[in-house]
Amino acid sequence: MKVGNRVDIQISGKVAYLTMNRPEKRNAIDDVAVAELTEGLRTAEESTEVRAIVFRGEGRAFSAGADLEYLERLSRNTPDANMRDSQMLKDLLLGIYRSRKLTCALVRGPALAGAFGMVLACDLVFASEKAKFGFTEVKIGFVPAIVVNFALRKLRETDVRELALTGKIVDASAALRMGLFRQIIPDDEAESILGNFLYEYSTGTSAAAVAMTKGLLSEVREMDLEKALEYSAATNVEARATDDFRKGVNSFLRKEKLEWS
Repeated sequence: MKVGNRVDIQISGKVAYLTMNRPEKRNAIDDVAVAELTEGLRTAEESTEVRAIVFRGEGRAFSAGADLEYLERLSRNTPDANMRDSQMLKDLLLGIYRSRKLTCALVRGPALAGAFGMVLACDLVFASEKAKFGFTEVKIGFVPAIVVNFALRKLRETDVRELALTGKIVDASAALRMGLFRQIIPDDEAESILGNFLYEYSTGTSAAAVAMTKGLLSEVREMDLEKALEYSAATNVEARATDDFRKGVNSFLRKEKLEWS
């Protein structure tokens, strides 16, 4: 189904696909796209069936980043209006990062500027040999202000500084060396490889356990060690009280094959 003019959402089994669908603009992002991606994310989050959320782009680009015509309009905005616009992007990226479901980016072309931020906010990145990444903001007198926070959580600071300060665009091989993903996948097999992975993921893991683990990963990095360990201990207590924990342990002890629904 279509969320709006910029984004399509398709729920297939246990996976929600959010596809940026403006290929004639290389899926450039504006306030409408951000709002539709946010709404699509919310729809996927609220579904009790969805186990994973995939972000991708129609055509030859994941997304070329911000729509330049939109940026030109922003240059004439009031500070308050620009703050509201920045908050929209911040809320979208934070929503992706803190989602209790697995978030994946399928990148088969350029993912630049704010779109690179979306990729970095995801749990896993599946990139083909056609993928390219970069923060191009400084080339147009802009700043990668929000997205750089996610880059610093995923990449080495030396790499982030090079990308953010030079506007350099790197190919899939360079991004692989930076640790953005584990392997480069063939472009013509990208969809099927991701689909097979997500099937194994959704049948091989507990939704409740994944949600708690994601909460743990998001929260403890902001805490000092003692508070992090206290939070982790409380999470253990919560996990041991779930039906999924009892089901998983009993199946293991009985040596029964378990497929999660």
